[in-house]
Amino acid sequence: MIKACRKNMIKKIKEEIYDYLNTPVTICDGYTFSQAAIVRRIMLYKNQSYPKGKKDSQGNYKYWFDIISPRVDSEIKNIDFDTKDIILYSESKKDSIPIFVSNIALKEYLRTSGEATKLNDFIESFTEWGNIVWKKVKGGYETMDLNTFYVINQTAKYLTESTIIEKHILTPAELRAKQGVWKNVEELITDNKAKKFEIYERNGEVTTKELAEAKEEDGGSETEYVLAKIIVGGIEKKEGSKILYAKEIKELPYKEAHRGRYNGRWFRIGMYETLFETQTRCNEIGNQISNGLEYSSKTVFRSSDRTIAQNILTDLQNGDIIKSDDIAQIQTRMEGFDQLAADWDRQMAIADKLSNSYEVITGESLPSGTPFSLGNMLNVNANKLFEFIREKLGIAFEDVIQDWIIPDVLKDLRGKDFLRLTGDTESLKKYYEILVNSWYINNLIAIGPHTPEMGDNFKQKKMEELMKDKNAMIKLENKWFESFKPRVQVIIAGENINLPAEMETLKTFITLEADPLRRTHLIEMAMQRRGIDVSDLPKTPPEVMAQGGQVPSAV
Repeated sequence: MIKACRKNMIKKIKEEIYDYLNTPVTICDGYTFSQAAIVRRIMLYKNQSYPKGKKDSQGNYKYWFDIISPRVDSEIKNIDFDTKDIILYSESKKDSIPIFVSNIALKEYLRTSGEATKLNDFIESFTEWGNIVWKKVKGGYETMDLNTFYVINQTAKYLTESTIIEKHILTPAELRAKQGVWKNVEELITDNKAKKFEIYERNGEVTTKELAEAKEEDGGSETEYVLAKIIVGGIEKKEGSKILYAKEIKELPYKEAHRGRYNGRWFRIGMYETLFETQTRCNEIGNQISNGLEYSSKTVFRSSDRTIAQNILTDLQNGDIIKSDDIAQIQTRMEGFDQLAADWDRQMAIADKLSNSYEVITGESLPSGTPFSLGNMLNVNANKLFEFIREKLGIAFEDVIQDWIIPDVLKDLRGKDFLRLTGDTESLKKYYEILVNSWYINNLIAIGPHTPEMGDNFKQKKMEELMKDKNAMIKLENKWFESFKPRVQVIIAGENINLPAEMETLKTFITLEADPLRRTHLIEMAMQRRGIDVSDLPKTPPEVMAQGGQVPSAV
């Protein structure tokens, strides 16, 4: 009986997969949608391939004029989301030291765990597909391949409203590595005798009775529902299907982000789908021009004399004399070329508008005579969309770091006695500032009465003394992390957008400022905004500055 019920569960998964792959859903009257079909089309466009091959019905080669990839690259560049934008914060002042230490540990984790590469990958996916899904796995998370990620309820707004099925391809060796966690592994391999196996992981609601049957247990109710993870293999065959794993879960192991708005379907519109029609029309125009130029580029002659050579290029030799009254070359020109060229330009303008890829965004030269301030203003306004996209991506990714990364980072910190700072000038400086302020407060009585200017001088000298040591060991205290719950923040300031305007402003004030000390400070601000570390640069000693800035010559 249980085996028969297990077959019912396998049948249910088969039906869900079949419906997803083959049955469009109705979004509204007159419009049906298939996520599987859209995914297939995106994959074709990404690989610059026609559904029926590279030749048309007449045998002519069909060129692909890629207008999407450059616009994808432009958006990826302008999103400019990096690991440096991820920081921890706490609203409690007593958490200043644990926040500082945790940020150092997080920075080290992001640097050594390959997170920068992951960020680049999922920004590309986010832009191209319009959607990205992260899944919690042991030791962190991974990004889902939307080509093998089946959202069964295609009209869901969020994944929490749908059953999810993932498709995986495993070798026999990879399957055997799962023994001890999965059941029926050897039976699946023996019954199917394949080199690769299609494994499907279903995360979604089932009745407690279905879950019990999948686990080869009795009991459960047909009216009570729970979330469960069920893994099956061999369902592509008529026989040999096996349930490999079945367990109740508390929540779906996914987090998601979407580039576009909800239009009645979970799969939002990305850059490729946005430019489907424009890309298709550009391919048509490009191939029409290519075919037309092939004929218009031929050299053809006209004559009423039937005795004249049929082909001057092949029938005549150098020096031959032709006797004819009316031989003449026929002017061949492609009719409609001007209209096709104009239509191409129109499609390019449409693509630029749809993808926000104007000259100022892509880095192309603006029209001659465009004032710098106007170009900068256009740049700031054109990039506001990218700032909004960055915000949507960053807010979603905050949850990934908060729930799946920070607990492991803090757990690792609690198991350490010391944290070493080496070569990180910025972190060293912040740490030494904490030490200097602590030293100053603890030695106020010993220092005696003094003015605020004298206090700043004491701190400066102490800082210079500490900064001579480029290595520091921070002793970690367990009490720092008691009830410590930091929050993750992804900086969405659009610094890359506002930087040109800020640099121009600083340049103006540097030129106007007469005070050399203030001008030096403004120059350092500009250097820091460009990412140049000024803390290690040599500085003129105060006593030399007091003498008018004249540095003594070497003896």
